[in-house]
Amino acid sequence: MSSKKFKFRLEPLLNIRKYKEKERQKELAEAQSRVLKQVTSIKSMDDHRLNTMDTQRQRLTGSISLAEALVCSRYLVKLKRDRMTGVELLHGLRKEEDVRRSRLIEAAKERKIFEMLREKRERRHLEEIDKADQKELDEVAAVGDRRNKEKGRRKKSPSR
Repeated sequence: MSSKKFKFRLEPLLNIRKYKEKERQKELAEAQSRVLKQVTSIKSMDDHRLNTMDTQRQRLTGSISLAEALVCSRYLVKLKRDRMTGVELLHGLRKEEDVRRSRLIEAAKERKIFEMLREKRERRHLEEIDKADQKELDEVAAVGDRRNKEKGRRKKSPSR
């Protein structure tokens, strides 16, 4: 029984597809990390703005200078502007994250196509081996059957 080992000729391409998919996974992870960092930054700005407003409210119970109120007001406007910029940046980062996710999905599809092709060719290879083995067994059985018939004829010949 001959058992020829299966060799997928497109294995190097499959390996390239796997590598490409891993690279896309890394790129997506980086994009997700940047989105998370920006979300954290915006949350931090919001917390800081709320703390500043609370501090300002507490100071309003007593006497407050105009300069101090003006500085606080300008600071709150700056925080609001920074938040708006941060939200715009977050929007861009999420778009980039979506693009990278799409690239990863495409890379996974390409890899899967090659894996399915590999599995199909391997199944075909195993079927061919099974056919060859069966043919070999059939030939062995036929030879054995012929020998048995010849032995039967020889035994009948001398008895005549």
